[in-house]
Amino acid sequence: MNKADFVKLLAKNMDSSIADADKSLKIIFKTIGEAISQEDMLIFTGFGTFKTSVSKAREVKTPRGTMVKVPEKRVVRFSPGSELKSKAESKK
Repeated sequence: MNKADFVKLLAKNMDSSIADADKSLKIIFKTIGEAISQEDMLIFTGFGTFKTSVSKAREVKTPRGTMVKVPEKRVVRFSPGSELKSKAESKK
């Protein structure tokens, strides 16, 4: 499912227009981004947890075979919650 399909489904579930659902989704994503930039963890019980961690600086080999230094950076990881896992497993 792509974003457009998701927005249509969201609009149907919200009983609103596609434009309103798209605006709501953009606000939610923006707010999650703001929250994760201020804190190291964002927890939605049952849905999942967004965590930030620091990826250490390291050297990697490029496809051409040269070594390149990759600087340390902050990354976001997501681990699904129990309700989300059970919904994903019920599709089997």
